[in-house]
Amino acid sequence: MEDRNASRRCFYGVRVGDTVRYGVPGFPETYDTYEVIRYGFLDNNRVILRDKDGKEMKAVAEWCEIIEKVEDKV
Repeated sequence: MEDRNASRRCFYGVRVGDTVRYGVPGFPETYDTYEVIRYGFLDNNRVILRDKDGKEMKAVAEWCEIIEKVEDKV
């Protein structure tokens, strides 16, 4: 499937396959690491993340800090 955000112009630059740190601004103890597994439906600021245990959750793309880009993964 073609990545509809290959240019990183949407979803605050987050792409499917990226490893991100996610948390609510102002609450640094909430930050954790996730993998972006898909984009939100009809929302340019929503992504779906998966944690290391396989649990999925909806997230605000703006609050994701890219740790490793999908194109940099080996």
